[in-house]
Amino acid sequence: MNQKDRYSPSQKVHIVYLGEAGFPIGLGAIQRMTLVSKSLLNENCKVTVLCRKGVLRRNSNPDFDINGSFEGIDYIYTSDSVFRPEGFFRRNFAKLKGLIGEFKYLFHLKKANNLTAAIISNHSSLHVLRYKIYSLLIGFPIVLNFVEMASAMKGRDGFSTKINDRIFDNYIVKIVDGALPISEKLMSYYNSVTHNKPSLKLPILCDFEKFKQTPQSETDIIFLYCGAASYYELVEFVLDAFDQLKNLDKHVFLELILGGNEGELKRVKQIIEKAKNKEQVKITTNVSHSDIPRHYCNASALLIPLRPTPQDEARFPHKIGEYLASARPMITTAFGEINHYDFVDGETALVADDYNVVSFAEKMSYILENPEKSKEIGIKGRQMGLDNFDYSKHGQKLMNFLLSLNRKN
Repeated sequence: MNQKDRYSPSQKVHIVYLGEAGFPIGLGAIQRMTLVSKSLLNENCKVTVLCRKGVLRRNSNPDFDINGSFEGIDYIYTSDSVFRPEGFFRRNFAKLKGLIGEFKYLFHLKKANNLTAAIISNHSSLHVLRYKIYSLLIGFPIVLNFVEMASAMKGRDGFSTKINDRIFDNYIVKIVDGALPISEKLMSYYNSVTHNKPSLKLPILCDFEKFKQTPQSETDIIFLYCGAASYYELVEFVLDAFDQLKNLDKHVFLELILGGNEGELKRVKQIIEKAKNKEQVKITTNVSHSDIPRHYCNASALLIPLRPTPQDEARFPHKIGEYLASARPMITTAFGEINHYDFVDGETALVADDYNVVSFAEKMSYILENPEKSKEIGIKGRQMGLDNFDYSKHGQKLMNFLLSLNRKN
């Protein structure tokens, strides 16, 4: 069979996702995996997510099996369990079983001529190297889901972590067959270190239909920030900006939707205790992704300050797409990917020129002083998001990109 004719219209392109655990439960990384997969399903591709180990606690009571389908995406736990085993030996046996099962599954797919390419979603140098070995032995291209500059991320201070990140950013990115950078910064970096290996910029994606909700009440004015509790700097930034607001009405609140462990949340509460307007600050935790649209759509404005750092220049937070989808005005800062799309201050978002508490607070004050105009900004922001980040608009070019790599392989 001629290589160019390898995938006829009657034969589905089959893309396998490797490197993530916990599918289909999870936030940022899992949601991106789901939306990338759904964009391919729209093009009549088949997508399978391979999870080599279970990570859920047994008391979490998941309602899914070790293999099945979620929103049309097939998934398999090659360790034969969605749970994290108790005990050192059981955990390591499960890991070994998962590794063997993962290889065998890929081998049988390739043998049946049913493997187009694999997308790797993992920042472990060892695991990506392992997948490269698999790709060479079995014969399929691997593509990196490139969403962060690991070596520029704060909070990754362990010695082994620093070594991994340096190796990953300088060497591992060179061994994959192609990449899907999420930002201009990562696209430029990837092209420079790999001398223009194949790449396709794939921005944040969102399912806008899931955010068509009517606000329950507009009595309260709610500024909402959603993020990891461990981002203490950003939590403190939005608290300081909220404290800048003058003569706050009793119906004005700052809501923090945070994810994190007990220690991280305790530290956040200590930070809140120092805030001038602490009585009007609410913390919400353990919010499932299915409940996120309700919170966003009930907010008066959604906050996401981006810092002038290599980390924030490289990343493009998933929640920006969801913020836009809610049709509520987004308040941000003019850094990173914000400058590469139509985030126009006063039209599709409220954009502070500087990462500065006073500047950010001025945008928050705008919401209080211009409620009707703020609603218009939210509606226009949603349309801009639909034009750029709706997952259904990216499937064809992604499929063609993956097919082109397969033909070269």
